[in-house]
Amino acid sequence: MTSEMNKNSKPVYTPSELILARSEAFSRGDFGFIFDTYHSESNFRRQFIEQEEYLEFAQSSLGQDYQITRCEVLQHQQNDDEAQVIFLMEMKFQGSMQQYAELAWLRQENNAWRYHRGLKISNEELPESPQTLSFADFAKLDQSTVF
Repeated sequence: MTSEMNKNSKPVYTPSELILARSEAFSRGDFGFIFDTYHSESNFRRQFIEQEEYLEFAQSSLGQDYQITRCEVLQHQQNDDEAQVIFLMEMKFQGSMQQYAELAWLRQENNAWRYHRGLKISNEELPESPQTLSFADFAKLDQSTVF
């Protein structure tokens, strides 16, 4: 990973690196990292205001029968304070392989990129070659399903 370090010795990730780092953190059960990399104005942080609340939820509900097997960044674009990353996620859930694609919006906060919101394409809706997905494919989706 080519991330730099900031003055607090924490890595400063590019938007694509942050998506990959969040996937790796989930795989190792580092739910504190996941919480910390959500933007403070995200819907997630409205649901889980305190990190402890999320950690309790994550430890009891996530990771039990859920294993990420691959996360691949397909495309990204960014301007000064917002970035978009399209990625393909493969996972094993309760013994069966599943995948989805997501368009993630990241915003700058405290000089670092943070996950703000996302829009998913489910396994059933993925094209035959998911690696060909583009921003135009996500623009066609119902934007009311952004989470």
